[in-house]
Amino acid sequence: MNRHFNLLAVTTALVFLMACSSASYVDDPLVKPQLPLSWHTDAKSLKDNQTWVTPIATEQLFELISIGLNRNQQLIQLALDVEVKKQQRNISDSNFWPELSLAANSRRSGDNDTQSTINNLSLDLSYELDIWGKLSDSARASKLNLLTAQANYQQARDSLVADVIIAYYKVVASQELVKLFERRTENAQLNFEIIESGYLQGLNTALDVYLTQNEFHSENSNLLSQRSQLNKDIRTLERLLGGYPAGALVIDAALPLLPQGIKIGVPSELVKRKPQLQAAWYQLLAQDALVAYTQKQRYPSLRLGGDISSVSSDIGNLLNGDYSSWSVFAGITAPIFNAGRLKSQTEQQKLILKQQEQQYLSTLFSAFEVVENNLDLDASLQQQYRATLKAQDNALQAETLSFEQYQSGLVSYTTVLDAQNRAFVAQSSVISLKNQIIANRIGLHLALGGDLDASVTEEE
Repeated sequence: MNRHFNLLAVTTALVFLMACSSASYVDDPLVKPQLPLSWHTDAKSLKDNQTWVTPIATEQLFELISIGLNRNQQLIQLALDVEVKKQQRNISDSNFWPELSLAANSRRSGDNDTQSTINNLSLDLSYELDIWGKLSDSARASKLNLLTAQANYQQARDSLVADVIIAYYKVVASQELVKLFERRTENAQLNFEIIESGYLQGLNTALDVYLTQNEFHSENSNLLSQRSQLNKDIRTLERLLGGYPAGALVIDAALPLLPQGIKIGVPSELVKRKPQLQAAWYQLLAQDALVAYTQKQRYPSLRLGGDISSVSSDIGNLLNGDYSSWSVFAGITAPIFNAGRLKSQTEQQKLILKQQEQQYLSTLFSAFEVVENNLDLDASLQQQYRATLKAQDNALQAETLSFEQYQSGLVSYTTVLDAQNRAFVAQSSVISLKNQIIANRIGLHLALGGDLDASVTEEE
């Protein structure tokens, strides 16, 4: 009779607690910023989705990207972090299942005259009811942490592909600059020989000889510096590929000029498409679930359980016992006094939630800032390139004409040096701008949440 009364009391208490259960803790609605309907930067010339990935997608680049995705140490770390979060999710999910354990005990007791041994073998079952949704909140937080890790991995993967492409074409640009310096060094040496020969014939002054000789040494020094920069750029690419920075990688490519045009979409699409923003949002939701979990730590917990056991004075007889001893139990535990520790923990998590709300907003608007800047720069670089290309043509013609006029005695050699410097600046600027256009286009595509692998597949 007493046993049935106790079970009825436990059942009644359970029904009462479940009836009083509340939904997940939500203090204030999570941030929902107002987004503009379109980008503020005027990008009319970029709205047509022209083919721009194909010109940069060489077979060698594809191979290097594949190597980087498989060997880059930082990317591998993030992939392992995803696996860690999966195991954490499994741990949280296991709390919904009963826990079954086997216990074996042996006790010897008595006095000087009489001693006895009692051996016990029991199978214990324990289960916590999720009456407040506390376990659900913990599992939800673990799942969201997994989604965060997966989004961070995807963002890192996209960033690595972009970084490899940018580093690849930076090496190509450095190679073209080395070739330019080699031509200038050869030209400076030829000029020196011509001027020196004229000086020996009494046609040129000693000052002109010194000027041409100084120009040759300067160009040779610049060539050595650019070769060093090329080796540095190659090592940067090798490290992105996860290899040793030996500076031995051989790149065979030319700098393409990308057409003006990329699908830019609208700001609201960025929130759903960019993994970095998805990760920040998942992290915010995970913290919200953690607040709810911490809040419910202050509520009573109800555990159900039972066990069956066998008792014998002989260990060998334990497994042959009749297991007639059994029990079931239901227990409620509730914190009463802990000097405000649980309340402070809840308030602490609420404050962290507010911090992460601001962190999410910061990440969001920073992402918009990158897009706006890259949109503005893309159009500007195209215009700069066209203007610099014209300047290069004029400067090369001026360089040739100035040397011809110098040989005719119409201008001084300083005029020739000035024309040569202008030609070099124009030529190096053309190379630099072509590389900047590629780097900025890749950065813009990444900032818009684009997947370069998908873009290549679509354009093929």
